[in-house]
Amino acid sequence: MAVLIRSGESGFRSAHRVDLIVLPLVFLVDVLVFSRLLRPEGVTAAERVAIVVYSAAGVALLLFRWRAPVLVFAASVVMSVPPLLVTDYYFPFVVPLIALAGVAQLRAPRVSLWCLAGAVVPIALLVGRAVMQASPDGRLTSAVGSAVFYTAGFVLAWTIGWWSGRHQRRLAELEAAHQHEVAQQRAIADQAVSVERLRIARELHDIVAHSVTIMVLHAAGAQRVVRTDPDRAADSLALIEDSGQRAMGELRRLLALLRETEGDSRGEAATPGLAQVDQVLAAVRSSGVAATLEVTGDPRRLDASVDLAAYRVIQEALTNVTKHLGAGARVDVTIEWEPEKVTVAVEDDGVGVRSPAGPEAETAAVSDGGHGLAGLRERVAVAGGDFSAGPTDPGGFRVAARLPVSTGPTVPSQGRNARAAEVVGPPDGAER
Repeated sequence: MAVLIRSGESGFRSAHRVDLIVLPLVFLVDVLVFSRLLRPEGVTAAERVAIVVYSAAGVALLLFRWRAPVLVFAASVVMSVPPLLVTDYYFPFVVPLIALAGVAQLRAPRVSLWCLAGAVVPIALLVGRAVMQASPDGRLTSAVGSAVFYTAGFVLAWTIGWWSGRHQRRLAELEAAHQHEVAQQRAIADQAVSVERLRIARELHDIVAHSVTIMVLHAAGAQRVVRTDPDRAADSLALIEDSGQRAMGELRRLLALLRETEGDSRGEAATPGLAQVDQVLAAVRSSGVAATLEVTGDPRRLDASVDLAAYRVIQEALTNVTKHLGAGARVDVTIEWEPEKVTVAVEDDGVGVRSPAGPEAETAAVSDGGHGLAGLRERVAVAGGDFSAGPTDPGGFRVAARLPVSTGPTVPSQGRNARAAEVVGPPDGAER
């Protein structure tokens, strides 16, 4: 409500500048049309000055109609009474019209209609003046004609003011609604980023914990075989060094989130990566979406958080295609390996049995528990990559991320873990 009031006030303040053009025109019409200022006979110089001063005072009174429109209208009606009762040199008609329009523009209809009813006073005086100046045979015609003219003038002024005020209030409401919607979307996006950061922090915590566990196991194994089998101990130390370097990289990413440690404890689970993309594609195909996968270049090992970020980009993009397009859609997934980067992209054709694809459809996923474009952008940024999403020329939508490739040795994670088990064996007291 406060936003609406401020918007309305700003709209009405802008109308004050219009007075620089409107009020001089009102003054000219008032003194040139509804007075005898230009008639050479029967009007003295003092009377001309009086007409100009009186009209200027009424026009100056209109400057205050933006703050107190009802009082200004009442004052203009009061100012119109003396000239109509005392002299026929000046007929104040335009100033009350503008004042009534201001009331209709700025106040509720129930208030402005009462002011319109109060206009009967100047109308009656104006009609009476017209009847007195008419000939005996033309008094009836003059009474009817002047009554219709002056009444129509006040009604028209009220209608114009009411329409203008309604239009300005409607614009203020639309502006307030737009600002509220923008604030809501910003809050949703911020919440999505916050939720995704917490989710990433938990996943990085698991990754680091897994790396440290591997380091401890290898250290224990190396200590047992260092005297009997130095080569195997050296291999274990090399793997400890590799795991330590990777754990430090993950810790840097974790600390960059600037999030407090959560008290949520979860069981250890396998961290998904690009190796599981085929499973996601199989699930998408089962929903009636034609999905293809194209891999170019030589695959290399990724840090666990980078591998997870690439997987999440593909997973969330495919989820959006299934949700917003459905059966009949076609989506192409590409993974392009480069020496220093890996690019993953998901592009659909925008055709399906559900709502059409586009920025609105894809952006709607931002509010789905944080698993949307805002969350993906945050995840990719934490992994040190670049993220893009937008419509394509054929009418579909494309989501892509370019992530850094690990510079460590290319050793499959499954082979490394098997080798660790071979060197270390189960811990003392552990069940097989």
